[in-house]
Order: sequence, then structure tokens, then C-alpha cells
Amino acid sequence: MKLIADLHTHTLACRHGFSTVTEVIRAAANCKLQAVALTEHGPGYPGSVGHAYFNTYRDIPSEMFGISVLKGCEANIMNFAGELDFDEKLLSQLDIVIASCHKEVTPVGTMEQNTAMYIGAIQNPYVDIIGHPDFPLYPIDVEAVVQAAAESGVALEINNSSPAARPGSEGMCAEIICSAKRHRAKLAVGSDAHYHLVVGNFEYAYKMLSKYDYPLEKVINSSMDKLQSHLNRNR
Repeated sequence: MKLIADLHTHTLACRHGFSTVTEVIRAAANCKLQAVALTEHGPGYPGSVGHAYFNTYRDIPSEMFGISVLKGCEANIMNFAGELDFDEKLLSQLDIVIASCHKEVTPVGTMEQNTAMYIGAIQNPYVDIIGHPDFPLYPIDVEAVVQAAAESGVALEINNSSPAARPGSEGMCAEIICSAKRHRAKLAVGSDAHYHLVVGNFEYAYKMLSKYDYPLEKVINSSMDKLQSHLNRNR
């Protein structure tokens, strides 16, 4: 069994990606995926796009090269309350919303502060996925965050780029997977591709899910039905 969608990608628009929107979508189609999500960083991230970018998603077809195109964002968690760099009106118009901590904009606090910050973002009704919660820079009470995610129906991401982008994250990733099994929390997988040839690369995620015996069929992007059910739960 293989995953059918890449839920986390970036393009030239974020200023540290290397491929166009069309290249990303075509790469997903070439990987035989059924869907790909466009999840550019929110405007809080230095050099990324403004809110107007997300308002013009209407010009991108919802299907290209035979696959579904999800028009979303990777919102930045901006403070210890878990507030994002988007208002709810704009979030409600997007197909998919990832909320993540980034060292460029997100304050680093104590374990208690970081845990409260993630839980605050989880409680936002428009957040679908918490991006790379295995970030060692932001230590958390894993059990508390996973339990909050399970109660809110928010998926926690297993980010395929974490080993390279967030060295030392494997231990936290393992804790999250094991806790998700106990609390029946949802998991999602994304490549976090910043270049089109990385789209659809889930090798690390597959390894971690297999190693800690988390059934692949329970990941939200293991089928289109499961994915759409998750994304439609608050829309």
C-alpha cells in the first residue's frame, strides 16, 4: 500500500523553493499520486507571499494532469497562544491548512509554553494538520499535544524532510507515532518538497511508520475518501 497524496509542498513563491507550481503538480502526477497540496508559507515567514497570493488561487485549476490540486497554506504559529498569520475568513477559503513552528518567526519557549502553543493552534477549527511537530527546537509534552490533536481531529505530520531540515528529530517523531497509536490520533505524511523532484518522496516516513507499527491505512492521505473526509470535517 502506498500513499495517494503529497500534502506539503513549496514553490518558488516562498523564496527558498526552486520549482514552479506547474512543475510541482506535474511531478506529483508523474509519481502516480492522486492529489497534491500547494502549501506555501504564510506572510509571517520572511520573504514569503502575502495574503493576496492565496486569494488568487482561483486561477489554478482544481485538477491538472489527471490529479486533484489542493490549494492551501503552511501557516506560521506566531506566538505562545498558538495564533496564526492568517485570519479565519481566509483560512476558511482554503482546501487544506497546515500550522507549523518556524524558527524565523515562532518564539521558542519552555516545554510548557511550546505545548500550550501547539495546543492553541490545534484548537483553531480551520487547522487540518500540525506540520513537523517533531522539531527539536520546540520541546513539547508529546502526550498532551497528541491527546489534544486526537480530541480535535487534527492530524500530526510525519514530515519526510525532517532528518535533513530538523536534525535530531527522529526521537520525537518516534514518540509522536507511538503516542498517536495509544490515543488513536490521526497522522499525515508530507514530503515538504522545495524542489519538484522531491515531491512524493515518503521514504523516511514509510520507514518510521513501519518501524513503530503504525498502520499505513490509518494515515489520512492513504486514500482519497479518508483525505476528503478529514478535510471536510469543519468545512
